[in-house]
Amino acid sequence: MDRPLDPDLEALLAERQRSMALFTADYRPLNMYVIYRADLAMSPSKLAAQCGHAFVNAYERARLERPAITASYRGSGEGTKVVMEAKSLATLVRAYRDLQAAALPYHLVIDRGHHWPPHFTGAPIITALGMGPVFRDEVAHITRRYRLAP
Repeated sequence: MDRPLDPDLEALLAERQRSMALFTADYRPLNMYVIYRADLAMSPSKLAAQCGHAFVNAYERARLERPAITASYRGSGEGTKVVMEAKSLATLVRAYRDLQAAALPYHLVIDRGHHWPPHFTGAPIITALGMGPVFRDEVAHITRRYRLAP
């Protein structure tokens, strides 16, 4: 049998339950996305770090470019984050160019100085692309080309 949660944890859960009322039929989902390069076969810790850079830096850019949308993304929760994979550098660059053309907030992660052969030689290498917070319908034409991370 699980022990009861502390009152502060119960309060956090109750607040999340209360905030679910925002998800009405006309709710427009706001998400953040990361597309990473699957061809680099990054270790789980390296991949987590690169995705973290992409999320944080895209969010910081969005705070400057779209402050109201960024503020509503967080609301009373953490906000939804989606991780997807690109098969190659070329497919990641396509998403990068599409985001530029759409004038949506993004951050391109360029790793440098790390040595994990065969892909990480210390030279700068593009590893991931973060976007958002954005409305899901704003980026559907971009994200539909990529699959969710396994």
